Amino acid sequence: MTAVVRPRRRRQLAVTVAATLAATALVASALGEPSAQGGRGGVAAAAGTTTGPATSGPPAIPAHGAYVGAFVAPHLNEGNAQANIRYEAADLPNFEAEIGRPLGLIHVYQAWGSPVSNSALATLSATGSTPLIDWTCTSTATILSGADDTTIEAYAHQLKTFGHPVFLRWFWEMNLVREPRTASCLGSLGASGYVGAWQHIVNIFRADGATNVAFVWCPSVLDTTFGVSFYPGSAYVDWIGVDGYDRTQNGSVISLRFQPFYNHWSPTGKPMMIGETGATTDQASYLAALATVLPTTFPDIKAVNYYDSTSNSDWSLSSSPGNDGLDAFAALAQTTYFSYPYIGS
Repeated sequence: MTAVVRPRRRRQLAVTVAATLAATALVASALGEPSAQGGRGGVAAAAGTTTGPATSGPPAIPAHGAYVGAFVAPHLNEGNAQANIRYEAADLPNFEAEIGRPLGLIHVYQAWGSPVSNSALATLSATGSTPLIDWTCTSTATILSGADDTTIEAYAHQLKTFGHPVFLRWFWEMNLVREPRTASCLGSLGASGYVGAWQHIVNIFRADGATNVAFVWCPSVLDTTFGVSFYPGSAYVDWIGVDGYDRTQNGSVISLRFQPFYNHWSPTGKPMMIGETGATTDQASYLAALATVLPTTFPDIKAVNYYDSTSNSDWSLSSSPGNDGLDAFAALAQTTYFSYPYIGS
């Protein structure tokens, strides 16, 4: 496998090309062959080499400070980036050398029927990072019927066998009901079907003893109802997340969107997470604002994840004079507050 070269780089990397290729080969070996099904994840559902019961509890909640993480697949279109974990695995050594530390969270995507293997998770998190897995949706009616129980049970047992802390974000942005993907998964059952399906999945994981998995409920910030009708209940949610991007190039999402969402959900006492965020032409100022505002105004947000890739816009971190988003992200990651669990833990 050929290592991904990020054309936007302008500094000499601490990781040599040879080291990057070696790391990439290691990951490729762990990943095995691509799934014939394709889709998000694109990796066969083997349990990998880790065996035995869970050896730890769920991801720790920082008493002070927050995790910082990213989905790292720069300038790739959404379908390609999310469908094949190899793209991210190939670029991670470069990215972490650029920011000068491992990521606290490594964000990966997977299809409903094609989970990322345990060996791949172990390789990606070898430096101490915690996986944040996005598990794409399927028909909530099918889940509630019990027809998907075998799939859910197998995945619960796989992650239990992994034995290390994992964040699991099933059916994120479920409140964007007009999105084709969302509408297809919700079907005619709407919010009530989503709540029932979420609870059904969580109950199966608990019955299997997958105590190392933390469930992240994560609506979109674009819904002014804050996703209330889709909330499965505090007994079924470990972390409350929210996705929000700087779509107006002025950082207003922080005060106009994140603040009302935070004010609504913070009283639950749940740790909170920005599951996805990004900016385009004002990356440096946006990330600098997050670095300043989150510790002072949003103390319950215990994790923030940047989407270093392309979807409806190219959010990939830039290295441009006047908009050096990569430097700004590195600066945020080097602060003690956002260095959990490497500093100040």
